[in-house]
Amino acid sequence: MNQKEALQSAADEARKAARAAREFAGILDEYAKFIVQPNSRQRADDVHQSAMNKLKTVNDGLAVCQKWGEEARKTPAAGPAMAVNSEQSEKREPAVKSPLSSYRPVHKRHNR
Repeated sequence: MNQKEALQSAADEARKAARAAREFAGILDEYAKFIVQPNSRQRADDVHQSAMNKLKTVNDGLAVCQKWGEEARKTPAAGPAMAVNSEQSEKREPAVKSPLSSYRPVHKRHNR
């Protein structure tokens, strides 16, 4: 793997970690709502566990970013970019993106 690929992998992992961090923030916000309600303690505990799992995802993503960053530093920089003709570009298979798991908090609106 060359330096450019290692850096691209690090950037991809950083984006995944950032997405997980945003989801983590939403889960913490939900936890804050439940923790102050005495009759919602079990729900608060469940949301807390969910937050801990998401935090692990963020930490794992950051560890992978660090690994790819170290790999990029070990790899010599790539030479000058080669010209790519349109035939080669068309033959390239599209990148497969993993499905995103996203947290969408439910906001209950009360009309008064």
